[in-house]
Amino acid sequence: MAKLLKKRKFLSHKKVLSLIKRRMRTKRPLSLVRVGDGENIVLAQQGVWPIRKVLRTKWAKKSRRSNKKGVSLPNMRLRNQMIRALRRASIVGIPHRKERQIKAKRIFLRPLTEKNFRKYKIKPRHVCHTFINRHLPEKKEFWDMLKGKRVILISKWAKQFRRYVKNNYPKHRIRIIPISFSNYNQINRILKRVKPIKADIVLVSTGVNALVLVDQLARTQRRVAIDFGKAPMLILKRDKRVRPWKPRK
Repeated sequence: MAKLLKKRKFLSHKKVLSLIKRRMRTKRPLSLVRVGDGENIVLAQQGVWPIRKVLRTKWAKKSRRSNKKGVSLPNMRLRNQMIRALRRASIVGIPHRKERQIKAKRIFLRPLTEKNFRKYKIKPRHVCHTFINRHLPEKKEFWDMLKGKRVILISKWAKQFRRYVKNNYPKHRIRIIPISFSNYNQINRILKRVKPIKADIVLVSTGVNALVLVDQLARTQRRVAIDFGKAPMLILKRDKRVRPWKPRK
């Protein structure tokens, strides 16, 4: 499996956008999920690493001390849900073999992704870089894709991001429907709340929980659902790691 993953060609931003637009146009479901250090650590629980090794990581310690990770480890149910989500995903974002964009230690990145995928027999249909969520907003084509569309945004930053979009892209007439989210225990409630809402696409910014939400939204509600990661937060904070395209005034 590791060798197979190494041979996979990453989809370009343009190709990912093309696939998303096609599914939006034809009203067919699509799930784009991503794997970074946090997802790898959750996946590694018991199957790849002993629980005690997982719990020694800074990520796991923070998950137990605060709500910043949106889940507290150990959580085998989340691990199993993530495995199923990755097996079913339309597109999976993964780290580069020689990763330079992610600050986490290499042991938590591509090497662990390959171990996890091999252990759980995860064979993605398509792969792209895990930071596709940060690069898409930098493209004019992304914002044009959302022009005149109804967009559900599931995130604790949802309301602030709606204001940002309204102020910076007024001619695009993008309607953001904000849904607040903070932790794993809210997943079923959020899915029920979203179900009656009509939308063209769902952007999910909920940490490692995004894999579960994106999978369920695509599979049970037949939606185009994208793991949008920290993009809303970084854009709102004017973080240099994301430089969103903006129309000329």
